[in-house]
Amino acid sequence: MNTKSIQLHELMLSRGTFFCYAGPLSEEVLTSISGVVKDQLTDSDSDLLIKKKVFSIFIEQAQNIIRYSGARLEKSGVGSVSISHTDTGFVLEAVNEINPTDQVRVAQMLDELQSMDESELKRAYRERMKSGPPEGSVGAGLGFIEVARRSSSFDYAFEERGGVLLFLYRGWVEVPKA
Repeated sequence: MNTKSIQLHELMLSRGTFFCYAGPLSEEVLTSISGVVKDQLTDSDSDLLIKKKVFSIFIEQAQNIIRYSGARLEKSGVGSVSISHTDTGFVLEAVNEINPTDQVRVAQMLDELQSMDESELKRAYRERMKSGPPEGSVGAGLGFIEVARRSSSFDYAFEERGGVLLFLYRGWVEVPKA
């Protein structure tokens, strides 16, 4: 018996994970799996606004992997995305390889977003829309801002594993108590 597979299964169950994808991620794959995520969220007890927040964060995290993952396979980025239930709502996690030269820039950007309140995040979003994407961005440059706006909180970490720098990006969506 493959104990690592059993351990993975048990880990996912213990964390309340109801969706997880790991591997090459392209726009085509994202289109396919986004339907599954929508179905899973439709089955949850959360209200529509919470479901929209979770889905939006999932899409932003997946697109970040597609566009910026240091591990590439043709037109795909390689990484993992997961959505889990928590005692207070949901946690969305994304992990992908990142170029070490991008680490400081990404950390500074995320630290700045963590220090902003709701109105400052809204202003940052509008300013980014006016100024256009930052240099080197393949998209509109709004992904991190969107996750910060839609999540109750977020965090990130960098970890070197086997000579590769990995980027973990997590967002929590809290469900208001009834």
